Amino acid sequence: MTVAWCLYYLCLNPCIQSEARAEVDALGHDPETMEDLNLVPYIECCVLEALRLQPPSAFLLHECIADTSLNGKTVPSGTVVITLIRKAMVTTSQGGTIFKPERWLSRDGSAVDRTRAREHLAFGGGPRQCPGQNMAIIEATIVVALILRHFDGLRLRNTPENVRGEIKLTYGPKNLEVVMSQRDS
Repeated sequence: MTVAWCLYYLCLNPCIQSEARAEVDALGHDPETMEDLNLVPYIECCVLEALRLQPPSAFLLHECIADTSLNGKTVPSGTVVITLIRKAMVTTSQGGTIFKPERWLSRDGSAVDRTRAREHLAFGGGPRQCPGQNMAIIEATIVVALILRHFDGLRLRNTPENVRGEIKLTYGPKNLEVVMSQRDS
C-alpha cells in the first residue's frame, strides 16, 4: 500500500518525481546495497512522507495504565484509548496534507533524519512499535527507486478525485491506476 500511495503522490507532484528520478539516475545502477540506499535519501523521504499522509493502519489502540487526564477529561486506568493515526499525522504541527518529502531530511539535506524517521507514528511507538519498520521502509524505497529508474512519465489514469482511501485489512488506495512507459536502458 505504501508504494502505491507513494506513486500516487509522485504522479501529483511531477517536480518531486523528477527530483527523485534524478537521484536514482545519479546512482547509475539499481540500488543493491545499504550503501546504495544511503545515496537515495530523497526517495526514502518520499516513502516516509507517503506513510505520513496515508498510513497503512487507520488507528492504534493503547490501554491507559494509570489514571490520567487528556484534554481536560479524566481517563481511568484500564481505559482503551484509540489514536486515529491519519488524523494525528496531518495536523498543522505535523505538516498538514502537503506532500513535502524534504521534511524528513537532515538539516544539511544529505541524509534522512533517522531520529524523526524512527519516531514515525505509522509504525506505532514505544515497546510495541512495529519490528518490521526498517524492513518495510527499505523494501518500499527499493521498489520506488526501481520504478523511477526503469519507467518514465508516471501519471494517473484517473483524476485525483477518483482515487480514495479504502480500509480492508490495511488502508490503501482505491481506483489508483498509474500509467508509465519503460525508459530506454
